[in-house]
Amino acid sequence: MAELRELTQQYVAAFNAKDIDGVSALLTEDFSITDPSVTQLEPRDKAIEYIRGLFMSNSVLSFQALDIIVGDDITALHFALSLGEERYHGIDLINWKQDKISSILAYLTKQF
Repeated sequence: MAELRELTQQYVAAFNAKDIDGVSALLTEDFSITDPSVTQLEPRDKAIEYIRGLFMSNSVLSFQALDIIVGDDITALHFALSLGEERYHGIDLINWKQDKISSILAYLTKQF
């Protein structure tokens, strides 16, 4: 089993590069995401389209890990996110199953 910290760093790098294929490769078939702007997105294809929409609608996107805390099958990712002129800080609680992301609970707040 791969190191969850390394897998989380791969996810951050793919998201920061707006690499939808790289992000998708890390997701389980039953992946779901809960995000402040949506209640819950599933199935996986719907969640991927949502992420693709973020990538396509923001010419400026930066996603940086500030800290990663690793548990048995979960990582807590403290991040800084820039979407255009908007700046956010947040936490992703990432659940892992067999080296893939099974769900993300995303919490973020706008930086003033």
